[in-house]
Amino acid sequence: MSEQNNGLEFFKGFLFGGVVGAIISLLYAPKSGKEIREEIRRRSLDIKEDAETRLEVTQKKIEELMENTRSKFEELRKEAESAIDEIKAKATEMVEEGKGTVQKEKKRIKDAIEAGVSAYKEEKAAKSSK
Repeated sequence: MSEQNNGLEFFKGFLFGGVVGAIISLLYAPKSGKEIREEIRRRSLDIKEDAETRLEVTQKKIEELMENTRSKFEELRKEAESAIDEIKAKATEMVEEGKGTVQKEKKRIKDAIEAGVSAYKEEKAAKSSK
């Protein structure tokens, strides 16, 4: 934003300086009133055309800058979406692996408890038969 303001201020200064310089040079030139008026008109038109050309160039540069900014933003947005999708997929994979591990451990613990209960019952039965 600051660069745009600086560019606009420069443009205004350039235009103003050109007009003032043209008027001063014409006023000090040894010409008749009619010639001076014609010269002022001609130089004013030249300055106007130059200002319009510079304005068009500036507008095109601003449009290009905006388009580049939009393109870069879109590129970054797509990269971010891709990274988010990748993270989601990895998280889902890890959750599924975790569920599988929990199920395996649950079965292992259940089998260990059943083996412990069975061993206890056998030990108890062996002691009571003695």
